[in-house]
Formats: sequence, C-alpha cells, structure tokens
Amino acid sequence: MSELPAMSSHVRELISLTSDGRSSANELAEIILKDYSLSNKVLQVVNSAFYALPQPVTSITRAITHLGFDAIRDLALPIALFENFVKSGVEKEGITKILSSSFLSALFARGLVQRKGLKLAAEEVFICALFRNLGKMIICIYFPDMYRDIENKMARGMTEDEATQVVFEGLTLSQVGIEVARFWNLSDKIVVSMTPDPPPPEAISEELGLLNNLADYANRLVEAIARELDAQPIMEKYDELFSLNNDDLINLLKSSMQAAEGFSSPIRYGLGKLKMVNRIMMFENALKSLGAKTVGKSESESDLESQLPAELGTQGGEPDVSSTLAGLEEKFEYFMAKMTEIVAIGGYNLNDFYQKVLEGFGQVIGVDYAVLALIKVHSTRVSLVGKLGYGELPAIMAGDFRHDIYSPMQGINPVYVIPRALKTCKDLAIPANTQNVFPADLDAFVKNRHVYLLPICINMKPVGLFFLTRRMELPRLNNQQLKAARHFRDLAVTAIRKKHE
Repeated sequence: MSELPAMSSHVRELISLTSDGRSSANELAEIILKDYSLSNKVLQVVNSAFYALPQPVTSITRAITHLGFDAIRDLALPIALFENFVKSGVEKEGITKILSSSFLSALFARGLVQRKGLKLAAEEVFICALFRNLGKMIICIYFPDMYRDIENKMARGMTEDEATQVVFEGLTLSQVGIEVARFWNLSDKIVVSMTPDPPPPEAISEELGLLNNLADYANRLVEAIARELDAQPIMEKYDELFSLNNDDLINLLKSSMQAAEGFSSPIRYGLGKLKMVNRIMMFENALKSLGAKTVGKSESESDLESQLPAELGTQGGEPDVSSTLAGLEEKFEYFMAKMTEIVAIGGYNLNDFYQKVLEGFGQVIGVDYAVLALIKVHSTRVSLVGKLGYGELPAIMAGDFRHDIYSPMQGINPVYVIPRALKTCKDLAIPANTQNVFPADLDAFVKNRHVYLLPICINMKPVGLFFLTRRMELPRLNNQQLKAARHFRDLAVTAIRKKHE
C-alpha cells in the first residue's frame, strides 16, 4: 500500500468540503484555482450547452454564484479525480470506462435520492457512489496486466470477485478499495459504502446502511446494463427499498445519461466506449416486454383458456399458506405444515427451499417433472432460465431449460404461452402436444406431456415460474391437485417475500 502515490491534494480537499458543513464558496474557489487545468476545465463545462447560461462565465467565483456551491463542487471533484487517475495509469481506455460508469452511477444515485425523497445529503450520495468502485480503479491504473487478466477470466464465465481472488490470491476489489480509502484517509461514509452485498438497513433512517445500499444498487445496475448481465437479481434485491416503476427507472437512467454526456468530453468518450445509450435503450425494451399489458385475446389463446380448470386464474393479494384443502391426502397436509413452519421460523436458504417445493410437486402432487425457472434480464434480451429440477428427466436438463421471452430481433412471440403466463401472472394448463405454443428448444421438456405453468409473481411482477409436466398417458391433474400445486407455489412466494423483508 505504501507504494501507491498519495491522492491528489485537490481531490482530497474537494472531498473534505462534503463532510464540513461550514465550508464557504471562497474555500471552494481557492481549491479549484490552485490548479490552472482544473479551473479551465470547470469553466469549460460551466459554459457548455449543458448548463445553457445566458452569458459566458469567466471566473470560478462567478460560476459558484450562478450555479451554487454544491453544483460546482460536484462538478470539480470528478474532473479532478478523472485527471488524477488517467494521468497515473497506462490503461487509458480501461480507466476512462470505469470512471465514466462510476460517474453515471453517482448521478443515478443522486437522482434516486431526490425522486424517492430519502433523508440523505445528495452530495454525500454522489461521492459515495462515485468511489464505490475505487478498488477496480486502482487495479486498472497500477496493475494493468492483472486487470486485463481479471477481464479475461470474467469473459470466460467467472464473476468479478472470483476472478480477482484468483489473480490476487484471495483479495477482492472491494477489499482493495477499502484499504486504499483508509490509506488516503477518506471519510468513514465512503469506506462503508464500498462494503459488498450489504444487508438491508435496519431502518430507512439508518444513514450508513442506506448509503451503502444505494451505492451498491446504482453501480451494480449500471454495470449490469453496460455489460449485458442479468439485472434481475439486483432489481429484485432493492425493489422494496428503492422501488421505481419501469417508466420512472428508465427516465432516471436517461436523464442521468444526458447529464453525464454533457459533463465533459472524456466522460462522454468513456460512455461511448461502453455503448451506454444503446444499452439503456435495449434495457428499456427488455423491461417493456415484461410489463406490456395483454390487449384482447387471440383465437388460439381463447381455445387454450377454455380448457383450463375454473380454479386456475390470475394471482392476487397475499397468498394464504396456512389453509388446508378438503380431500387431500395426509401427506399433503404434512408437507404444508412442515414447509409453513420453515417459513415461520426463518433462516432458510432459498435454493434449498425451492428444491423442497419441487420435491413436493413430484412426491405429493404426482407430476413427472418440475423445473424452477427464473427470469434473467439482460440489456439485449429477457430470458427464462432453468435453475433447479426434480423428477424423471435427468437432473442436468433443468439447466438446459431456456426460453427467450424477448429479444430486439424477434420481439415477443404472441403465440408462445410462457411469455403470456408471465406477463399476466396467470396460471396455464396446456394439453399434451398442443401445436405452436412452445419454442422448438423446449421439445425435450414438452413432447407427449401435459404442461402446467405456475408463474412466480411479486407485486404482480414476474420473477420466474414453476414448469410442471405429466406424461400424456396419465390422467391430467384434477382440481384438488391443481389447488395443491398453487398452494406450493404461493408458499414459495411467501418465502421470497419474507427473505427480502
């Protein structure tokens, strides 16, 4: 750590202004004016089309008067940080992309605070989100060969932490960032905000926990969009804490992007290299494919729904997992009691719980095969991907279950039943060998089998579904079996809700 150069004095002084509520406009002007290059770049941005001032501003003091203390400080800090890091490293494009992504994340986090009315200082949120990926910045600048090695390992399927631990013998990027931040004497709030995968704050008023969660959410969401990774897990994790409807989320991303592009040419260059405008557009289309409303019914859909038992319909309200169903075998009641107790006690692993539910579908209800498939949202497509399986088909086939719900090239296929079930959160039963309702990729799962689709929806938002099959030579599931299946699915919904409380 001692081999790393000290942080630029300008960056350090600008950060100190955030934690000192007594700082004055004169102090800010003095810090900026110490560096001619920084002063010049701040004035260039102030006089750009982004701010559209009625007349040119020729001094830092006047800029503070026109735009305010917070605006100029938040403008000067990333400029100084950008110059400090870019000058220090040889991997110019790499660090430019990281800094641009961090800056976009910081703007998004600050905008989210304002939209949600959270009781956090917007400038502290901005800086904490900006420094969230300090470890990645440091590795890219001072260890470029190792950073490229990490990138290569990620391209081959490793997670970022897994790749970093291999290259740095157990260290993670967050650990590097935290150690550097302490070495540079950055504030405790910045250090805490680098903690990976933070737990939910105990209360909405818990400042440090809220800052950590917000910095994590903003950076991971932006990175998922930029890298075309699955954004669904991060959106699910923070749905309760920072929930926005899809339109508001996209509008905030777009306004943050517009602000970032107008900030400076280096940041605009980095965002261009990340193809962020296109990535956000693709992400918007992917979200729309999940949130679209069904208008009318095709003839094939009406025919299909006429075959459904009356008990199958749209999910609604809180699932009742405590009730029992008259006429069901004793093993069903035993299974429900056991699983309900697990939910009530808490402390369970969701994957283990899912597996038990799948076993219940097979052993209690009598389906031949059951798959838990979860939605994965990428910037260029939305897919339903198998995670766990149970039954007579080889277990490895659960991982082979994949259905692209939406892609920009194909849009949404209006005939396939799985996208319809997910969009409407409606349970569907499909008789064996019904034509043209599943993609060819799923033939191994559906051929000569009755199929039952039970979407998993949280607040009417689909997160996945249980895919159940029964051989065509066997009777279809009767009403009691279907009710039991829905109870098992509703039990899984309750487990998810409780896990995220």
